Formats: sequence, structure tokens, C-alpha cells
Amino acid sequence: MRIDRHGRLMKQITVWIEVDQYDLLKMDGINVSEFIRDQIAGLFEDTTVSRHEARQRLEQSAREIAARARSAAAEREAARERARDNIRHLRADRDAASARHGSILEALYQIVGDDSTGRYLRTVPENDPHGDRMDDWDALVRRVSRLCGAEIDSAEVAAGLRALVARA
Repeated sequence: MRIDRHGRLMKQITVWIEVDQYDLLKMDGINVSEFIRDQIAGLFEDTTVSRHEARQRLEQSAREIAARARSAAAEREAARERARDNIRHLRADRDAASARHGSILEALYQIVGDDSTGRYLRTVPENDPHGDRMDDWDALVRRVSRLCGAEIDSAEVAAGLRALVARA
């Protein structure tokens, strides 16, 4: 117990409230101790009218806090759902890329096979600095695209060819 600056004897108590409600009170700049003191004082005033008004203010404050808490919970749930959707899209993109890469590898294996001579590896642009085998490379890219049934670019074919050689 202690005496406040007005000479009143004060008692400290602990009040447990939900974290969301506490955060909302803080966001609104409401002093929780002062709010509780005002509400208690309103409950014990002498006149019935002021007690009724205080109760109405208390009920209105409680409704507003509950509405803000529901709104915050709905926003959190919406954010979680957006995150789930993003993860689903990322997984679908990853699966599509994996399927495309597998299709490229399969097409390359049909064309190149084991390539014991290393002929196709020499046609990769970085292994052909003078561009002597550019026609062979372009033909390989077109053939892979035809077998995959989609437009495949040169970099994807080169990556697939490197992966095929690495597996061998």
C-alpha cells in the first residue's frame, strides 16, 4: 500500500487480460491503470444515473475492444491464408520446373544417349569459343524443344546436358 499525491491510500493489484486486448489499449494510448480506476469509480458513484452511464461506457469500451480483437484475429488469419497460398504457388512452380527439367533430361537422353565421344558436350556454347559447332547446337536445342513439346531455351538445354554428363 502507498499514499498517492492527493493523499489517498492506494493498493496495487494485478489484472490479467488477453495480450491482443492489451495491445489494442496501448495502440489507442489508453492508460490501463487509469482506465480501470475510472471504471471502478464509475461503478461506485452515488447516483444511479452516473452509475448507469459509467456501466454503459464500460460496456461500450468492452465491445470496442472485443471488435478490435476480432478484427486483428481476422487480419492474422487472412495473412496466414495468404502465406499458405504463396507456399502452394511456390511448390507448384517448383514441381513444374522439376517436371520441365526432367522432360529436358529425358529428351536429351533419347538424343545423346551415353555420348561416349563427347560430341554433344563440345557443342555447348561455352565449350565452343569460336562458334564452329553453333549449327549443331541450334539443331540440338530445336530437337529437344520438339521432343518436349515446348519452347526450350539454350541455357536449359546446356544445364540439362551438364546434368546428364554429371550423372554418367
